[in-house]
Amino acid sequence: MQIINTILDLGPTIMMPIVLFVLAIIFGQKMGKSLRSALMVGIAFIGIFAILNATLGIIGPAVQSLADALGIKALGVDVGWPIASAITWSFSWAGLIIPIGFVVNWIMLGFGWTKTFDADIWNYWHWTFTAAMTFIWTNNLWLAFALAIVVEVVTIKLGDWTSPLTQKYFGIPGTSLPHTETVNWAPFNMAIEKAFLSKIPSLQKSRLDPEGLREKIGIWGEPMMLGLYIGVILGVFIWAVSDYSWTIILQLAVAVPALIFLEGRMIGILIDGLTPIVDGMRDVFQKTERFKDREILIGIDAGPIGLSNPASVVTGMLGIVLYLLLTLVIPGFKILPLGDLAIVPIYYMFAAAASKGNLVKTFINGSISSLLLLALTSSFAEPLTEAAAMVEYALPAGVLLVSSLDVGAHLLPWMIVMPVVGIVTGQTTMIVVPLVIIVLWVLAWIYSREMPEKLAKELDEV
Repeated sequence: MQIINTILDLGPTIMMPIVLFVLAIIFGQKMGKSLRSALMVGIAFIGIFAILNATLGIIGPAVQSLADALGIKALGVDVGWPIASAITWSFSWAGLIIPIGFVVNWIMLGFGWTKTFDADIWNYWHWTFTAAMTFIWTNNLWLAFALAIVVEVVTIKLGDWTSPLTQKYFGIPGTSLPHTETVNWAPFNMAIEKAFLSKIPSLQKSRLDPEGLREKIGIWGEPMMLGLYIGVILGVFIWAVSDYSWTIILQLAVAVPALIFLEGRMIGILIDGLTPIVDGMRDVFQKTERFKDREILIGIDAGPIGLSNPASVVTGMLGIVLYLLLTLVIPGFKILPLGDLAIVPIYYMFAAAASKGNLVKTFINGSISSLLLLALTSSFAEPLTEAAAMVEYALPAGVLLVSSLDVGAHLLPWMIVMPVVGIVTGQTTMIVVPLVIIVLWVLAWIYSREMPEKLAKELDEV
């Protein structure tokens, strides 16, 4: 267990290159080539996180001041995904999820049940979170592990399903995004696009995506310039209602476009590192009868991808204000969005993919999802707070409950855990609403099952 915890402490900037280097060697690639590719992935992640720290270090405190200025009253606070993840990993058994998840993934690959090798071990915390919430309510570790495996399997299948679109739209060939808190919204986002937004002629015919705007208005429509506009608008709003000086307008006018532009460059370096490894794996698989003619993908973290996508960032920055206003006006939302506000764009990324970057459709689609996301943020507050107490995490002074938007984005774990826990503990109130959401979610997935491939083909034709 100590070895596993040590590996986790290394973080994705070290862990991902190690995993990929070992994987490349296993699949017979040359030492030098394997080392170079793995090192490039590590360099990309260091760049990604350096950019996030620099830009979100400006954006985060500014939007937190906006929340304070709006006078939102809540019982609890959004402590952010890093703290939620740390609480989750603090259980003595949490490290076991890594070897369990690894074995499950390889079994799925061996039997042809998936085409994704999920190399993003750091984000196995999503399965660990599922296990932790189950354990809190039931004190049954075997059930906790079982539900974690169910969530892993479904998440990987969602990564497979969306991969034709994510490879094309986000420009990440040879990969998939089995990233629970983002990809689990894809069925709803795809269904909303297919059933409603694609039926609005004025929206469907418009070219309101960054590429279309660039063609219409030239340099003024480039993604970096869209970031400038949103940064200025957000800065003016924060300056008008908070104690920030007018200089926040200038800071956000640079920080938001920097996020879009520089993250995009880092994703390019990441793909340069991943491509030789993916190609090498594919070559080996093609020589074996079991894997011949099968597509093999490497699962990676969706967070940096969403934060480098212009449509996601532009609409997500507007979504920050929306999240705060919804918390202000809707009774029952008991968690004040704070720690995760700066990463709201990742919750719009599959809405962006579904609309092929149409800014208006992305904002509408992602905002519909935000209502459920905020409700789940409150729903998870009590068990996460109890988990914090169990691992002796000290709550901030005066705070009764903790949660995070990222925790609330775990729609799939919520749908899986709540009904099972309700049945096991006899709490019928925990069963009905999640079952209704599950039925709608499954129907949305079935209804939109052809959407990723269809949209990918349309992107090829542009």
